[in-house]
This record gives sequence, C-alpha cells and structure tokens, in this order.
Amino acid sequence: MRRIVWILVIVGSLVAVGLRVLGASPNISFPAAVTLRNPSALFQAAGTKSLRSVRFMTPPVMDGSLNEWPSGEGVVLSRDTAYAFSGRVDSTADCSAVIRSGWTQTNLYFAIQVSDDVIVTDSSDVWRDDGVELGLDGARDLQPWGTDDHQYTIVADGRVTDRSVTTQDITAAVSARPGGYDIEVAIPMAKLAPGTVISGTVLGFTWAIHDDDDGGNWDAYLIWDGTNTSSMPDEFGSLALTERPEDRIAALEAKVTELEAKVQELLVILAEFEQVTPP
Repeated sequence: MRRIVWILVIVGSLVAVGLRVLGASPNISFPAAVTLRNPSALFQAAGTKSLRSVRFMTPPVMDGSLNEWPSGEGVVLSRDTAYAFSGRVDSTADCSAVIRSGWTQTNLYFAIQVSDDVIVTDSSDVWRDDGVELGLDGARDLQPWGTDDHQYTIVADGRVTDRSVTTQDITAAVSARPGGYDIEVAIPMAKLAPGTVISGTVLGFTWAIHDDDDGGNWDAYLIWDGTNTSSMPDEFGSLALTERPEDRIAALEAKVTELEAKVQELLVILAEFEQVTPP
C-alpha cells in the first residue's frame, strides 16, 4: 500500500512540473493555446517534408475556381499531419486543407482547398482570422530576411499580405463554397529566385492554416513543417519543381510544330525568289 502511495505522489509531482513547464494552470483543460509538437511527428525532424510542383503548359486563370487544375499530387494539412499546432481542432471539417502546386518560368502557383465549417474574418490583423500562410525561402539558403524570403498570408475574405504588410506583388483569388473556401495564388518567380528556373529547382517551403470560429483571436493554428512560417527557414520543408514526361513530350511537339511552320514560311519565300528573272 505504501508503495502505491509513493507512486501516486511521484506521478502527481511529474504532472505538476509538466503543467508549470507548459505555463498552464491545473484548472484549465488541455490543450492550452501553446504551440506543441504533434505527437505523430515526435520522431520526425523538421524540414523533412516535401511537395512537388508540376510544370504547367497552360497556366490556370486566377479566379478562385480549381476546376481547371489537373488532378495531381497534393499534401494534406490537418491536426494529424501538422508538425506543430496551437489551440483546438475538433475535426477535419473544423480545420484542414489540401494544397497543390504548379509552375512556369514566370510564376509559381498554388491551389488550396480549405475545409472550415465556420468562416470568420472580423479582425484587422490577418493572422487572427481564417486564412492560409505560405512560407517561402526562394534561394533555400536557410536565411530568413532576404529578398527571396516571404510569408504570404491569404485571408478567407481575399486580403493578401507579405509579412503582415498588404502587398500587390502576388495575385490571389478566393472562392467560398459550402464547408470551406478555395484559394488560387500566383507568385512571380522573380520574387523567389534569380535567373531562369528549371525542372529540378528546389525551394524552401512550408504552409499553415489559421482557424477562427468565434471572432477575436484565432482558435487554432496548424503548421505543416517547422514551428513558424517566417523566421526559421531552416525548419521549412521543400518544394521541388518537376515536370511530367507527357508534358515534356507535349512541349517538344509544340516546338516541332512551330519549327515546321517556320520552314513552310521559308519555302514560300524561296518559291517567290525562284520566279524572279535574274538581270
């Protein structure tokens, strides 16, 4: 009996220490609004996740509709897949999203399908409302404050900021639908990487969702990889620019067709010269 009592005392002490470390009060219910490692990610190092961005032959129109996006690889951000989270998420319908990406030599594109059963956009601070954050380290130099580094926020009502400052450097369109909202984003490559990007280029990347269910401050914050989307790019995952073999073949066929047209133009010019009588 005495041994059981001592075990209970030790366990109680450990719980109390744990609450003090988290800054919590024994009277509040877990989870408190503190950023925690996702239990399913305890054995995963930050910066190990990746998303493929597929090259577009024809870029999508930025109108908030994702119908023209080809089916392709995407990643899910939810309470179960987030590297870190804050607050409370009741279900995937409460707060989750799927992101896909595409690229051209001119722009980097994202399509984001957000599941959110209550959409609130009542704050002047974009990070307090429903919205998505995109953290990018264009040069992938792991340095946070260069011209290639950005924290773009797209709020559910269409507001767009870069590090909380309103920006028109990127194009974003938001479309509400039952159970959530869709986002399309086009980011100029010139804002991310110098020179001409090619298939195989890798950028530092992470993303996050803010969920606000009752106004005021956010109620949940989920981060895909790392513990923030701005100042710690060494914890970001990666975004790899790729192209499908069928797209490469289509591009080659388009070049061949263009070359054939130019050859036909040249043949017409040569035929006209053949009809000219030399002096």
